[in-house]
Amino acid sequence: MKYLAGLFAALLFVAGCSDSTLDSDAFANKPLEDGWTWVPYDSDLLRISGRTNYEKGEFVILSWSASSITIAFVGTALELNARTNNNVYLDVFVDGEETPSSLIFLTNSDLAAPSIVPVVSGLPLDTHVVTLYKRSGSNFGDWYVYGMRVLGKAEKELLPPMPKRKIEFVGNSITCGDDVLVPVPGQDFELIYESSFYSYAGQTARILHAEEHNICSGGHGIYVNLNGSKALTLPVMYRKTSSISSSFVLWDHGQWHPDIVVINLGTNDFASGKNDSTMFIKKTVDFVRNIRSYHADAKIVLLDGPMLYGENLVKCRQYLDVAKATLEGEGIMGVYRFSFEPNDGFHPVKEKALADAESLSAWIRLEFGWD
Repeated sequence: MKYLAGLFAALLFVAGCSDSTLDSDAFANKPLEDGWTWVPYDSDLLRISGRTNYEKGEFVILSWSASSITIAFVGTALELNARTNNNVYLDVFVDGEETPSSLIFLTNSDLAAPSIVPVVSGLPLDTHVVTLYKRSGSNFGDWYVYGMRVLGKAEKELLPPMPKRKIEFVGNSITCGDDVLVPVPGQDFELIYESSFYSYAGQTARILHAEEHNICSGGHGIYVNLNGSKALTLPVMYRKTSSISSSFVLWDHGQWHPDIVVINLGTNDFASGKNDSTMFIKKTVDFVRNIRSYHADAKIVLLDGPMLYGENLVKCRQYLDVAKATLEGEGIMGVYRFSFEPNDGFHPVKEKALADAESLSAWIRLEFGWD
């Protein structure tokens, strides 16, 4: 976008390079002498999507993929006051852009203090809507947001309407979008190539015009993780606001009820070499029971693939079918099955993730009557 500062075409901004911070509620949304307006982290001028952790009282922590903050303002520039405990990539969308026009990288070179991070500048003096979207996974870093500064004034009534539909995606690295942007399928992982925005989850949410919660973490399974550990599997982490143990608190599921919960787990269970059919089915049944207790009216979709293939794919589909039948036998209805086309063991790239999103979206429209 031509109004963005030139260096933001491929920006890597290191949090901690500035000790400039402004966090006093006394200045909330009041233009200062230099024309900047302070919008604190807990202001209703910020629209936050995703699980939130306000426990510390000085900032909000956003951890899971696809968490986002949207602000509307009349002015010419926007800055973020934030830090991280590891590494975070943020996509920046300006004025209804369908794809991100810039990228912000936060790293923990200075863990103790937040920093002022330029987001967008040089905009014409007019109404603008900017969204910052966490494209990297929770297991790589939490996003600590203290507030935003606007060169102008934020206006709540200018925020766009929220989507009417809600989808919660639960999964592993596939749902996070690991390697979805790699130039060559199968090359070594780098965080820059991970993008929840271009994962099948992100693309499905956009196709269906739904708000998205993306509870995913690479290497985790429903019964056993890729490394063979049975601790902190995804069903355990599902209860939390982060996958990083030093910053998570329990999530209040009553704050957000999805219309559909899509569960894509099993790849790491089978890849671990320690999967057990009885325990896999039991843990799947237990997990769905828990989700149903949180979300009484949600449609729950058990999804397989697309990295499974051969005998593992056959077994996974069989186990999920048994889990669904077991749940129905207990009177737990509204559980569905869907399968992706296999991808020969590689993480899906953007085009394959789009094909998966299109097939899943078409099925949802047909099965649930979504137009």
